Amino acid sequence: MAIVVAYTAQDSGASALELAAVLSRSTGEPLTVAVVVTTPQAAGALEFVDGNYLGPLRDWGESVLEQARESLAPDVRATFVVRAASSIPAGLLDLAAEVKASALVLGSSSKGALGRISFGSVTDRLAHSAPLPVLLAPRGFRPAPGSRIRRVTIGFGGSSGAAHVASAGAGLAASVGASLRAVSFAVRPPKRIYGSVEESADDLVVERWLARTRSALRAEVGAVDAALAERLARSLVVGEGVSWSAAIWGVEWNDGDLLVVGPSSAAPAARLFLGSRASKIVRSAPVPVYLVPAPRGG
Repeated sequence: MAIVVAYTAQDSGASALELAAVLSRSTGEPLTVAVVVTTPQAAGALEFVDGNYLGPLRDWGESVLEQARESLAPDVRATFVVRAASSIPAGLLDLAAEVKASALVLGSSSKGALGRISFGSVTDRLAHSAPLPVLLAPRGFRPAPGSRIRRVTIGFGGSSGAAHVASAGAGLAASVGASLRAVSFAVRPPKRIYGSVEESADDLVVERWLARTRSALRAEVGAVDAALAERLARSLVVGEGVSWSAAIWGVEWNDGDLLVVGPSSAAPAARLFLGSRASKIVRSAPVPVYLVPAPRGG
């Protein structure tokens, strides 16, 4: 198996390559670094695509890949591929199937904030439809040299797919020798600012909410794996704030952290489909995010 990296000449490509190198060091899997060039069919043209058209595109793709070769750390094994396809997402998914990829790594749009994950057209489509895990790198992601995954954090929101996401995150943590914790986020109105609730009463509300979340985690995950449920319940941390960004940044994050997020309960089997809460969490995350596809049906 291999890890497929969507490489571009922009920062999104550099960030994706950096994150893929962290994952490769952690799992021992090689990288397949890909530049996808689109054919005229992507624009609806019907003319035959011959070597005269594809030749310059492939040359351009190879020149972009040369940047990847030069910047990739020497301790990471990789092959470099230029792939022609009707669209970039289609080319990446075909390549992932071909190499039996364990994951697909993408960077963030250059229009997003530095240090945050933002969706461009390619990232958005793949994050909602890929049949394999997708890793998203924050814009400008540059880990310390030799970085590995040190801690896996499983996002828990009480959805029906919590056990599947927890199992995927725990399996990843075990495979790379990382520690494991669960996290949940409480986004509430700024009552303290208006003095409508005393601080002690406000803290009691949070404590009760935390107790209910632990109970829900034990119930959802425990139905499949009681030991994992108890482990996650004990490790559960809560980020509280008046916005998703404030709540997420209220949690301690370090170099080597990876946040695991699951699909919407409406996601088709073996496909990604982010719900509204998951999308907000991903867009506010200060660390790379690992998106788990829905379990296969039947």
